Amino acid sequence: MRLLDDFYRIAQFSTTGAEFEYIVLLNREHFIYRAHFPGNPITPGACIVQLCKELMELRTGKPLLLRKILNVKFLSAISPVTCERVQVAFSKVTPVEDGYKFSAVVCRDAAQLAKLTLAVAAK
Repeated sequence: MRLLDDFYRIAQFSTTGAEFEYIVLLNREHFIYRAHFPGNPITPGACIVQLCKELMELRTGKPLLLRKILNVKFLSAISPVTCERVQVAFSKVTPVEDGYKFSAVVCRDAAQLAKLTLAVAAK
């Protein structure tokens, strides 16, 4: 399920050398939040992983498959009510075999909310 333009939308993109960052706006009205959790919406971890994969697809211009979650740490709950706007910063993007390995940090201001290292393959 593609989340871009429904679950979230891109507000801004910036790049500095090999690192890049997206600012995304979470859609607090999305049906996922009605189930996870009613009255206290929290962004599911699977959606954070999918969001990072989709943003990497935009950057590479290639459809990608999640091959492996090498590391993931959810440091704080991401509620679209209190944290509608988040930064997703990418670093350590390395071409591997048929895809990429990369790290992403999801933050709000200076607070880190999630840290991920993923391996993806080109479709």
